[in-house]
Amino acid sequence: MLITTNILATNRTITNWKVKEAVLPTTTGELGILPNHSRLLTALDIGVLRIKAENNWIPIVILDGIAEIEDNNLKIIVRQVEELSDIKMDIDQAKKELDETIENLAKSSKQNEKLLNTINLKRSLARFQALSFAQSNSN
Repeated sequence: MLITTNILATNRTITNWKVKEAVLPTTTGELGILPNHSRLLTALDIGVLRIKAENNWIPIVILDGIAEIEDNNLKIIVRQVEELSDIKMDIDQAKKELDETIENLAKSSKQNEKLLNTINLKRSLARFQALSFAQSNSN
């Protein structure tokens, strides 16, 4: 049995994707979704959505939103989605971006600066994790 997955974002829509499993980055930690999962509505955080399609795991960076699972239908609504092909850097460049973002957050003095740099840190970390995940699954 498969889960029909629909991802809706401001920059892209992925519909009727048949997947075996999904791991969602929720605001309280990772949540695994398997076929016949009980009905659930959850808040999503900035992070890596991992989808198992066929026998391959596919990492997708998402920027917060909500997800609902009901009757083997997973609906994911997020602000933005980045597939690996959208990330225009290699793992070393992603690590450098992550390090720079950590430095920027540490230097932040104003509240709005700290908030923006925290969001940028989560996004940089998610990109780095997605690239690392893809690299480890290709070996």
